[in-house]
Amino acid sequence: MKKLTFFLFMFICEGLFGAPLHLDLEMSSDEYRLILNKMEKTNHRLLADDPAITRALKLGERLSKWIALVNSLRTPEGAIRLTSASTRRGIPIDKPNMYSPSIIRKDTELILSEIPGAMKDVITSTGELPSEIPMDDATFITHARKIDKNYQSAARYKSVDTYRSYYVRAASKDVRGHYYLKTNNIGENELRDVNLIPEGKRSPIKEALILVCLNSLEDLPRCKTHVRDAFSKNSLAPLYNKYIGASIKIWENFFKIPKEAYREDILWSGAKATVPFNIPEISKFGPYLRDNIEDEFRWKGWRLELNFGTYPSGPYLKFEPGVVPHVNELGGNEIVMDSNQPIEEYESQWTIRHEFGHVLGLPDCYHEFYDIAAKAYVNYQLDITDLMCSRAGNMNKRIYNELKKAYAE
Repeated sequence: MKKLTFFLFMFICEGLFGAPLHLDLEMSSDEYRLILNKMEKTNHRLLADDPAITRALKLGERLSKWIALVNSLRTPEGAIRLTSASTRRGIPIDKPNMYSPSIIRKDTELILSEIPGAMKDVITSTGELPSEIPMDDATFITHARKIDKNYQSAARYKSVDTYRSYYVRAASKDVRGHYYLKTNNIGENELRDVNLIPEGKRSPIKEALILVCLNSLEDLPRCKTHVRDAFSKNSLAPLYNKYIGASIKIWENFFKIPKEAYREDILWSGAKATVPFNIPEISKFGPYLRDNIEDEFRWKGWRLELNFGTYPSGPYLKFEPGVVPHVNELGGNEIVMDSNQPIEEYESQWTIRHEFGHVLGLPDCYHEFYDIAAKAYVNYQLDITDLMCSRAGNMNKRIYNELKKAYAE
């Protein structure tokens, strides 16, 4: 009943505020194509008709078709691949990703100015695609990744801009201010006397405190005024104490399993946790689940084990064509994967590991919002080494401790 109440609450909130589809920050171009195609087929209202967006999308589509043609004539081992486990870098919180029509326009111009002429001729034309690439694979892939990344930014903009008001509100959960103060060991004591703050640190501290103030749902003009007055009156410590609690809570909520999402069917015994899982209808998905999930959810001597069987209220795997992979809710049972994505691909293997984290109740630890001042969308991952934050992340001590707190204590 608690889970149902929580789900209904989230559903109502999304209805009231126009929440967008859940989009991972590191979606592949194929995943973005599925989203755009689905939105267009359902007559979903798409607002982004900016020429810069249209151009970046066309270049990306042209590249995709070219690579598909080349790969159709190659062996799987020699195929052109733009992504792999080794190419994932994540989006660090202190180096966020920003995208807007003006940013995408500049990136497109830079890419086309640097790309080899023979490759540029193919990408920018509308003629028949060649079945080979006019350079070595490594050079081609280097430039293709830039085109592909720009395509993803344009596709994301077109996917989310319908919901801009939602992302504007999401700016209140921007935790970069808290992150800066925490990582630089700046707290009440360090803020007691403005005169002792080095000149070079005053500006970043000011910006961090404004963001911390915004976490308490104050508006930007008021927060700027509060911080400016605190600097002039030498009252930064009281201002910090007033607002830091809300920032800490927001930060922690990106990582904590909410009690509403606690599962009741996990058996934690010593160095092992056993989780029931319904036997997949297609036999090959049993090893796929076991190999990926049991391989990921290990820490030191502890491990998680799937217990396959038939469970009326246990987790199960479901495939649908063209769907964004997801779990029906935190602590939910239905894992939905895209049937068009080969399970041998790295993207699929990472996704099932991440989505199973949601089955265990673990939330996503990344954030995206619209920055009104910058006129751009901003996103980042709170910890790029963490499985629930980034495709570059893995199981870690933080996840183990959170699972232990929820299911062993």
